[in-house]
Amino acid sequence: MGYKRAHGGKPERRPVRLQPGQVESKDNGERFGRSAGGCLVQLRRRVSEPGFVVTVDAEPRPDVPTELITHEWAAANVAFDRYMHEY
Repeated sequence: MGYKRAHGGKPERRPVRLQPGQVESKDNGERFGRSAGGCLVQLRRRVSEPGFVVTVDAEPRPDVPTELITHEWAAANVAFDRYMHEY
């Protein structure tokens, strides 16, 4: 797994090296993974407001958006799993 040094000198994982279907979790609960189709999927805590954002680096599809913002941890995890399978 590739690592780079974050601002505080602590190693930070590089999601670029993930294989399709692989998911990694950070200590703070954030997740990132590489979807079955090779797209980067991220679940992160929002900084400016409470809540979570889930994104995928893919072209939007009519039935599956590329971003979800929610206050619910469970909804964020469901969206992450959906993006991992549908993109």
